[in-house]
Amino acid sequence: MTYLGKSGSHMPRFRWLAPEKISERLDLQRCGWILDPEGVPATNCVGLIDAADLDSTAWTQVLSWLPSEARRCVLVAGVGAAHDRTSLLQIGFGDVVTERIEIEELDARANRLAQFTEWLPRTRRVGQLTLDLLAREAFGDGKPLNLNPREFALIWRLTDSVDQFVSKQALIYDVWRMGFVPETNSVAVHMSRLRRKLAFVGLAGIIETSPNGGYRLRVPEEPRAVGRVAVSLEATGPETANSRPNAAQLALLTH
Repeated sequence: MTYLGKSGSHMPRFRWLAPEKISERLDLQRCGWILDPEGVPATNCVGLIDAADLDSTAWTQVLSWLPSEARRCVLVAGVGAAHDRTSLLQIGFGDVVTERIEIEELDARANRLAQFTEWLPRTRRVGQLTLDLLAREAFGDGKPLNLNPREFALIWRLTDSVDQFVSKQALIYDVWRMGFVPETNSVAVHMSRLRRKLAFVGLAGIIETSPNGGYRLRVPEEPRAVGRVAVSLEATGPETANSRPNAAQLALLTH
């Protein structure tokens, strides 16, 4: 089995959204944060990116890569000009700071940003698929899928990163709350059942498998939703300060 490290559910997590190694001046691990191995933006985890060396072409790539719903959870460092910081805030980034920020202030700002992720939406919509958190049920074009708690936790987790593959390790950590990958095919079995239920309501093929064993929820081509994910603004309320609002909490309902 593959060990994933401490679960650290009580410790804040962040993702480094750059291919190069994180610089020491921005490394929140110095303040007790856990560096999430998934280097892709998500609505349930603070993202950190250094813009100090990005030119206009690189920024165009960043903006095309970061979906609008994920920008609110991203902290951009290294932006010297005030008008540039203002522009980035206006297009939805959670926070923008200069390259001279001290690690203590970065920690405080990242913690404040993490609090924003502690409000769970009542519903999420991806094309014809709707997830209802209070009912813990999914609907395809209004038809219920009759999901069990684990299946709902899996599909909710996939909606955190629509159109991006989520590794088996991440699903084991976030849904099963295990710090290692067991020698079983539990993820594949649950995904197979989930796919069958999606197919019954006309959503066959919406979950794709990567060659490396990860999974992603694909936005259907037709009909297109407005934007990549339409998330209701109605929220259930704040989680506790020591938790994170993703499928990890939903997994507790399976016991």
